[in-house]
Amino acid sequence: MSKVPYTINVDEYVCTALEQMRGMVKVLDFSGLPAAIERVQHHANQMENALYTYESIKHQINKLLEEKDLSDEDFKKKVVDIMERINKNQG
Repeated sequence: MSKVPYTINVDEYVCTALEQMRGMVKVLDFSGLPAAIERVQHHANQMENALYTYESIKHQINKLLEEKDLSDEDFKKKVVDIMERINKNQG
């Protein structure tokens, strides 16, 4: 399959792309459909990445909470370390 040229507007939400697709159905003009599908796919990938990151953070923090005798300062340092590692892995 050939590459479909499309742009991602950071101010555009998945609902906007879906509304554009509905408009295509209404007028029976599907020329922009491949690009709209790619935009929806992009948004879905972003949502999946966010969910994965959230679950990873939640898991790491739950592990920290299981540690006994952890001072507030040590907890904060470990949370910052976890966030830095997660951000490093995403970039």
